[in-house]
Amino acid sequence: MTLSPLSVWIVIPTYNRSRDLVECLNSVIALKGGPYSVLIVDNGSTDDTLHQVDMLFPNCLVKQLHQNTGAAEAANIGFSHALANGADLILRLDSDTIVAPDFLIELIHELEKEPKVGILTGKIFYYSNPSIIWSIGAIQKKFDLGAIEIARDREDSPRFQAPQDVDLAWAAGLLLTNDVLNATGGFDPAFFVYYEEADLCLRAKKLGYRIRSVPSAKMWHKIGQSERSSWIARNWSRSKIIYFRKHSHGLHKMLLILYAYFYAVFHALKKTKRGGNRGPLLAALKGLTQGLLSQIQHNENE
Repeated sequence: MTLSPLSVWIVIPTYNRSRDLVECLNSVIALKGGPYSVLIVDNGSTDDTLHQVDMLFPNCLVKQLHQNTGAAEAANIGFSHALANGADLILRLDSDTIVAPDFLIELIHELEKEPKVGILTGKIFYYSNPSIIWSIGAIQKKFDLGAIEIARDREDSPRFQAPQDVDLAWAAGLLLTNDVLNATGGFDPAFFVYYEEADLCLRAKKLGYRIRSVPSAKMWHKIGQSERSSWIARNWSRSKIIYFRKHSHGLHKMLLILYAYFYAVFHALKKTKRGGNRGPLLAALKGLTQGLLSQIQHNENE
């Protein structure tokens, strides 16, 4: 079965994940409804990523960047190439994901039934625990603008089968229409990594686009939630502050910035093992301050 005349592209940013990327691409080329155009945006990898792609997946396009520009910018580069070549839909995948053969077909069928949908996500399971749900999308919290996951860490069951609108969906696997990408400009590269998809979702919603969760579209993600390092703490905190700046104003913005610093100190004292600062306190504080000083491509509160 072919889904033409829609032009569907798959964009996969990657950085030093050769083994994961090979497994991801093996699932991508098995997707039903193709063939699809696949573009790998290599963010300056120093492992054997390029060699493996060239040897095992010669039909995949590769855009090689000479330095790590960040996940948001790498994805944007892929989006621009796909749109310039007539893409109607673009599936943005993390390179450490695996998709079910009918993943894209399920998303596209839902898109065809629902008006004004600009972003779609599927049911994302833990790769390490394949029947446990990592995400089917989230609802946004009012004060701290965070995410209330609908089914995080739940065993899959019939109660999580119905499609629904959500506020937030994660970049591990997003199907984006050309309309929503042209309207939003894609990800804001100020984020470098983390929060870029939440920002995109909120900007898309402000423009009237819906975000749709389609649980029949299944994929698996090699989640790194337990990873903790200075790099992660700095970049997570930096992106958090940029996100707060863009999606709040006035007193709310001031309170969120104070909250971010309090949160960092509190979780350092508490020695949180999951979530929290995702690394040392000093790195988190450095990231928060960098976020306050960062330039943002899209206007705040647009």
